[in-house]
Amino acid sequence: MQTAAKVRKQFLLEPGKIEMVRRITHAATDTEAINKALDMVIANAEIHKTLMSVRGKCKIEDVFGRLSE
Repeated sequence: MQTAAKVRKQFLLEPGKIEMVRRITHAATDTEAINKALDMVIANAEIHKTLMSVRGKCKIEDVFGRLSE
Protein backbone atom coordinates (compact mmCIF):
# COMPACT_ATOMS: atom_id res chain seq x y z
CA MET A 1 0.00 0.00 0.00
CA GLN A 2 1.28 3.43 -0.91
CA THR A 3 1.88 5.97 1.85
CA ALA A 4 -0.33 9.01 1.34
CA ALA A 5 -0.45 12.39 2.99
CA LYS A 6 -2.17 12.31 6.33
CA VAL A 7 -5.11 14.50 7.27
CA ARG A 8 -6.49 15.39 10.66
CA LYS A 9 -10.13 14.38 11.15
CA GLN A 10 -12.40 14.56 14.13
CA PHE A 11 -14.89 11.76 14.83
CA LEU A 12 -17.17 10.78 17.68
CA LEU A 13 -16.45 7.10 18.23
CA GLU A 14 -17.47 4.63 20.89
CA PRO A 15 -14.51 4.02 23.25
CA GLY A 16 -15.43 0.36 23.71
CA LYS A 17 -15.22 -0.29 19.97
CA ILE A 18 -11.85 1.42 19.70
CA GLU A 19 -10.50 -0.60 22.64
CA MET A 20 -11.77 -3.83 21.09
CA VAL A 21 -10.14 -2.96 17.75
CA ARG A 22 -6.89 -2.14 19.60
CA ARG A 23 -6.92 -5.59 21.21
CA ILE A 24 -7.81 -7.39 17.99
CA THR A 25 -5.15 -5.60 15.92
CA HIS A 26 -2.54 -5.40 18.72
CA ALA A 27 -2.31 -1.66 18.05
CA ALA A 28 -0.38 0.57 20.42
CA THR A 29 -2.55 3.65 19.81
CA ASP A 30 -6.12 4.49 18.84
CA THR A 31 -4.90 5.95 15.55
CA GLU A 32 -2.97 2.80 14.70
CA ALA A 33 -6.03 0.69 15.56
CA ILE A 34 -8.31 2.72 13.33
CA ASN A 35 -5.78 2.64 10.46
CA LYS A 36 -5.47 -1.15 10.77
CA ALA A 37 -9.26 -1.53 10.85
CA LEU A 38 -9.57 0.60 7.71
CA ASP A 39 -6.87 -1.52 6.03
CA MET A 40 -8.87 -4.65 6.90
CA VAL A 41 -12.05 -3.21 5.39
CA ILE A 42 -10.19 -2.25 2.21
CA ALA A 43 -8.59 -5.72 1.97
CA ASN A 44 -11.97 -7.38 2.50
CA ALA A 45 -13.47 -5.30 -0.32
CA GLU A 46 -10.63 -6.39 -2.63
CA ILE A 47 -11.18 -10.05 -1.67
CA HIS A 48 -14.91 -9.68 -2.37
CA LYS A 49 -14.25 -8.01 -5.73
CA THR A 50 -11.88 -10.84 -6.72
CA LEU A 51 -14.33 -13.52 -5.63
CA MET A 52 -17.13 -11.89 -7.61
CA SER A 53 -14.92 -11.73 -10.72
CA VAL A 54 -14.22 -15.49 -10.66
CA ARG A 55 -17.65 -16.62 -9.53
CA GLY A 56 -19.03 -19.18 -11.96
CA LYS A 57 -15.67 -19.60 -13.73
CA CYS A 58 -14.23 -22.18 -11.37
CA LYS A 59 -15.13 -24.26 -8.35
CA ILE A 60 -14.65 -22.27 -5.13
CA GLU A 61 -15.66 -23.63 -1.75
CA ASP A 62 -17.31 -20.65 -0.02
CA VAL A 63 -16.31 -21.47 3.57
CA PHE A 64 -16.73 -17.87 4.74
CA GLY A 65 -20.02 -17.14 2.98
CA ARG A 66 -18.64 -14.28 0.88
CA LEU A 67 -20.12 -15.32 -2.45
CA SER A 68 -23.72 -14.99 -1.31
CA GLU A 69 -23.49 -11.19 -0.99
